[in-house]
Amino acid sequence: MQCPIMNCCLSPKFILLAIGILGSGLGIFSALWPERSIGLYQWIMERYNWKVEPIDPVREVRNTRILGFVLAALSLATAVVASLRF
Repeated sequence: MQCPIMNCCLSPKFILLAIGILGSGLGIFSALWPERSIGLYQWIMERYNWKVEPIDPVREVRNTRILGFVLAALSLATAVVASLRF
C-alpha cells in the first residue's frame, strides 16, 4: 500500500523540487545582478533596523557573483536528484 502523503504537496519530492527551483532562481539573480542582490539584502536588513554596508564593494560583488553561481548549481542538482530519486 502506498503512503498517501507521497501524492500531496507536502511530499519530500515536491518540497525538494520547490527548494531547488527557488534556490536556482535566487542563485541566478545573485550571479547576474550582484549589486541588486546586495541591495535586496540591505533592504531586508533595514526592516530589522540593521544597517549593513560592504567593507570592500568590489570584493563583495565578486563573491556574490561566484556564490550565486554555486547556489544555482547546487539547487539545480538538488532539483534533478529529487526528480529522479523519489
